[in-house]
Amino acid sequence: MSKTKSIVVLSIICVFIALMIVFAVVDFPIGKSVYDYHGYAKTISLGMDLSGGIEAVYRVTDDGIGNLDQRINGTVSSLQSLLIDKGYTEATVTTSENGGIHYITVQVPNVDDPERLLNLIGRPASLEFRSAQSTDKSEYEVLISGKEHLDNAYVSVDNNNQYVIALQFNAAGTKKFAEVTKEYLNKSIYIYVNDAFYTEVNVQAEIADGRAIISNNSGYSYEEANEFATKLQSGTFGVDLTVYSQSLISATLGQDVIKWALIAGACGIGVILIFMVLMYRLLGVAADIALLIYITLLLWFCAVLPWVQLTLAGIAGILLSIGMAVDANVIIFERIRDEFRTSSKSIQTSIKTGFKRSTGAIVDGNVTTIIGSVVLWIVGSATSTSIVGFAVTLFIGIILSMFTALLVTRLILKCFVPLNSTNEKLYGLKRGKIEEIEETSETPVTEIETSEVDA
Repeated sequence: MSKTKSIVVLSIICVFIALMIVFAVVDFPIGKSVYDYHGYAKTISLGMDLSGGIEAVYRVTDDGIGNLDQRINGTVSSLQSLLIDKGYTEATVTTSENGGIHYITVQVPNVDDPERLLNLIGRPASLEFRSAQSTDKSEYEVLISGKEHLDNAYVSVDNNNQYVIALQFNAAGTKKFAEVTKEYLNKSIYIYVNDAFYTEVNVQAEIADGRAIISNNSGYSYEEANEFATKLQSGTFGVDLTVYSQSLISATLGQDVIKWALIAGACGIGVILIFMVLMYRLLGVAADIALLIYITLLLWFCAVLPWVQLTLAGIAGILLSIGMAVDANVIIFERIRDEFRTSSKSIQTSIKTGFKRSTGAIVDGNVTTIIGSVVLWIVGSATSTSIVGFAVTLFIGIILSMFTALLVTRLILKCFVPLNSTNEKLYGLKRGKIEEIEETSETPVTEIETSEVDA
């Protein structure tokens, strides 16, 4: 790489870092629009311990049909899935019993519009597909019951790129829905939520695979489709729920915890940046630049990925991944030092060989951590949302740490070498003793035996 190209690449990297930092923390209006831009670091979803949220308690009504505990557990799973689909990965759903009465408690952190969320999921619905538009039981037949037949409802996109509501029926529902669509082909059926008419749908085909979509000629907006799907999904709950109480809860760690956490994090990162420069000179500068890129990218991914909701456990995952990012650079730099000290290689060759010979160890260590985070993510989804928060941030952080250590740091050093490729002290490198170099660079001699061949 030429000096000019190196300067251009380094300049682009520095501008990128500066812009990422500015867009992370600065708010500004967008032209004449009604929307304002907010720094992406400020838009990261926070968990209950950092931001507070809402709590809704529901009283379970036992209709005496089937095993109550099993139906309560099914309802808890459905509620949890519904909240995760909404992006509230740190939401918790728990059950309790008091005086023979069962309760289900839902806690959702960092809610921008509590009333809207409660309107969607806070008042679980009963769902019925009826043969006629009527509330008089003598005038209609219940064709499909959400509680008995529907497994899931979610927003999808059809072949015309319009939002539709996709339905997934359980085994009993698949059979029942096939019979209904055959009987009511080219006829209308009516959807009722909480015994109130919601919409009319026309059956256009016989459906036997348990999958169907509800579309609108004029097309649904995403908000309309999402609200419709949510009401349908809430109608799949195995028990009837009545709102017992609703309340806003404050952050369990206090209002100033985020401020002090940011201060502590900034101090820690500052110490790391200084240490790397003092220890590894120009190599350390390359590591610091790569670390700044790593931190800005990590914050950006935490802001844009819907399943990230930052809690104290999630912060622990970020800190651990930052430590592993620094550790990867240390492994590389120590290998570069060894290559330079024990051979007569140039700085450029030592850097190239050091990266090549340390890549295997870095990849092995990070892959095992990734596997561990995936296992925690899967297990935590069914047991503890705090575990999920830790696993998600750790998974994202480890992927980014490998990218910055093996690619970004290498690119930066590749740009540094053309600017100064002879001053070993500038890179914190030092040759070893002559005897050590000669011993390391000895090439084994292979003896070749020859035999005489008679002519």
